[in-house]
Amino acid sequence: MSDPGVFVGRDQEYAKLRDCALAARGGHPWLALVEGDAGMGKTELLRRWLDDPSTADFAVLRARCDAAEQDFAYGVVQQLIAPLPPDVLTDFPLLTEPIAATAPPFQMGRQLLELLAVVQDERPVAVVIDDVHWADTASVKAWGFVLKRLEADSLLTVLTTRTAHRGNPHLQETLQRLMDNAQNGVRMRLQGLDTRNVADLISQVTGERAGAAVAEQLRRHTAGNPLYLNTVVADLSHEDLSGRAGMNLPVPTSLAMAIHAQLSTLSETSRALVEAAAVLATPAPLHLVGRLADVKDPVPALEDVLATGLLRWQPAEPSRPVELAHALQQQAVIEAIAPDKLRTLHARAATLVDERASWAHRVAAADPFDDRLIPDLAAAAEQAFRVGEAQRSATLLLWAADLDAAPTQRERHLLDAAVKLVAVNSTVGVATLLPRVKACAPCALRSLILGASAMYQGELLAADTHFAAALAESEQEDDRLAGFMSRVYRSVTSNLLGNYEAGTRSARQALTIDPTYTWAAASLSQGMALSEGPAAGLRELSPLAPRVAQTAAAHGPVNAFVFTLQGAFRTAAGDLSSAIEDCATALALNRSQSAASALPDVAYTTTAVAQYLLGDWDRARTSAEHALDITGNGDGMAFTFPSEHAVASWVAAGRGEWATADRHIGDAEQWTRLIGGEQATTWTAMSRAVRAQARGDHQALLAAVEPLARVDAGWPNFYRVIWLPLHAEALIGVKDEGQAKAAVARLEELAQAVPCLRTAASWLSGLFSEAAGDIRRARDTYERALAEEPPPDVVALHQAMLEHSYARVLAANARPWFDRARQRLETLRARPFLQRCAQDYPAAERHVRAPGTSPVDLTGRERDIASLVGRGLTNKEIASELFISSKTVEYHLGHVYGKLGIANRRELRNRVQQSGADS
Repeated sequence: MSDPGVFVGRDQEYAKLRDCALAARGGHPWLALVEGDAGMGKTELLRRWLDDPSTADFAVLRARCDAAEQDFAYGVVQQLIAPLPPDVLTDFPLLTEPIAATAPPFQMGRQLLELLAVVQDERPVAVVIDDVHWADTASVKAWGFVLKRLEADSLLTVLTTRTAHRGNPHLQETLQRLMDNAQNGVRMRLQGLDTRNVADLISQVTGERAGAAVAEQLRRHTAGNPLYLNTVVADLSHEDLSGRAGMNLPVPTSLAMAIHAQLSTLSETSRALVEAAAVLATPAPLHLVGRLADVKDPVPALEDVLATGLLRWQPAEPSRPVELAHALQQQAVIEAIAPDKLRTLHARAATLVDERASWAHRVAAADPFDDRLIPDLAAAAEQAFRVGEAQRSATLLLWAADLDAAPTQRERHLLDAAVKLVAVNSTVGVATLLPRVKACAPCALRSLILGASAMYQGELLAADTHFAAALAESEQEDDRLAGFMSRVYRSVTSNLLGNYEAGTRSARQALTIDPTYTWAAASLSQGMALSEGPAAGLRELSPLAPRVAQTAAAHGPVNAFVFTLQGAFRTAAGDLSSAIEDCATALALNRSQSAASALPDVAYTTTAVAQYLLGDWDRARTSAEHALDITGNGDGMAFTFPSEHAVASWVAAGRGEWATADRHIGDAEQWTRLIGGEQATTWTAMSRAVRAQARGDHQALLAAVEPLARVDAGWPNFYRVIWLPLHAEALIGVKDEGQAKAAVARLEELAQAVPCLRTAASWLSGLFSEAAGDIRRARDTYERALAEEPPPDVVALHQAMLEHSYARVLAANARPWFDRARQRLETLRARPFLQRCAQDYPAAERHVRAPGTSPVDLTGRERDIASLVGRGLTNKEIASELFISSKTVEYHLGHVYGKLGIANRRELRNRVQQSGADS
């Protein structure tokens, strides 16, 4: 009897898996990727390993990916969590069944992180995903996010995949991203068995020992593929196995022929059972397989098939499901069925399975170019799209394309499928179809899709060109949908490139087609903000606010975006606290309503800017990291990278962490070279300016901001709340009296409308007087400003500089003001600014420490966690704030307690509240 479970020649890989399990058990998360051609024994390796005592205490969550369910968003996640008790899932709304297809992958990843922490309270966890090349994109993104955030979890992830797979052209890129995300990872490639292993396999299958020459001949013929060998060996006699090298062994020329030979030995009923299982292509109840095969009593027929190893049966399961043991066997069986019979079986299967599964059988049962099914497929595609299943919608339209005899209609179905994916920003889905889209005849939809693909990659100039072409073509073709979408998208790219007049015009044109489309109205408001300033953008956006409040439940994605945009406008207008509240509302909608198009990366970046200005530098750094994590995970757009890296550099520069700052600035510049456009260049200029300010390099500061000062509108004007004080500081520093006076006056004028800049205006006005030698006037200016109540949302660094400058010009009683400035800078841990304070007041020098050091030398992560404990957050809340698991929080807290010499959370909270996490 043939046994597909024979296990030989995998000792090295087996040992690696055991080592990974041991490390994971000790709180060191690992990813093991097992690769190999079909039939190489990947699944059998996992089965044997999971039966090993080394994994006996693991909670195993397992999923098997299937080509038929590749368009089922979060199908893999659903399989992984299926064994967990329902009460465990009650605290995780995104994980309750059915999982929404529109749930953002990074939000799904956050909930999976916390769920896994709960499971780990009982035992270590092994997550096993078979055939990840067939995994749905949403699950892969969510798990990639999980892998990147694991630090101290007792969790082992094992993935199996075919070495190469034509059904997933981006497979290697996906696998490499998963490996890069993992803290610890090992990649194992299963090769064909060698001659000795082939002889061992023969011995285990037949009980006989084959001669070395026969084993070598079989190895060469089968390339050592265990499944192929297993199938062939079952038909060899004792004489064959003991034969001499060069004998003409009865070896089939392919695995498919070997399986066909096995089928020929079966009875009619047994073969019918195998064919039915192959057509169903998924584990199915035995009685259902019997009905499809038209076999009244399938049990006797099954017994004969099991002996061949073709079918796998699970009698312990309530429905007693059966399936083909391997995908290659399933494919070979299908190929052996006569075409007419195969269509008949698919037609019958369509009546036996659920509606979702029935479509594949209905399509397979159709005659070539059978247009009768096309309207039904199109209707089903629209229904799937309406309920948020864009990938499923695209699949149905692609099947319609396969059935349509007219070339132009086939292309239209294909383009419609791609447009569905464009509408939900499915970057991977669009990229998969892109070669076929490019092969289509020029038309509006084709240009629209090419533009969207370029925009996803951050190639804004190319995207804008494609959208312009789509607009022109849509008018020639009278394609209302393409014309509308191209106007909306061109409005976005034009604004980002700084062509805000074109952006505003495109948005207005889109609104004439659909006045209720919020995305177009929002893009119009952005164009107005760029042309006339953030206040104009807020006025344009304000009519959407009541609708947002009233329809939040119905329009989560759009509403979340509106709040994000409003937060960005308010940040630019200096209303920093309100901006943070707006972005928090957007992110809350994103979590609670599965709002996939909420642009959470932009919300976090905007929050980081406001937090940086307000002096909440720890949170600003965390928010910037979150934005980068989201975009890097594929949940954002590449054109947001410059802003994210720029803001991430600010805190690092302010703290003198030059290597980190330079790395982020370099990344921002690299993305800017790719993306182009005014928005990206503005962000990179501001990142260089903030670094130059921290270094006290006024020439470099002026070089960074001078190009921004020459522009009266657009992105530089939009963000002048950030760079205008830097410009005045630079001109004063380089002693350009005339230009400095004008810059200070410009700042004072803006401060009348933007209260948070009043402190900067007073400080720099006094600094200008100092540079001119008028110390009395400088002192009076500083004194008046400090006598007043600080303005709302005062910029923390500006306040510290004002106090420092005032202390410097005082003839007496300077120490209290130096101490105020020093304490404020200590809170920020702004080392370069503290060093300058120490130069003017040597008593402050003892407070200046090297970056990243403290008396107890807490790491950055430990400091973040200690700070949040000081704010009264629980471990679960800290985990959510930092995008890590509760287990990781516990791990780092243990180190914090040890380094600080304290015993519990209460002592840590008191210490942080009294004197700061690193004191």
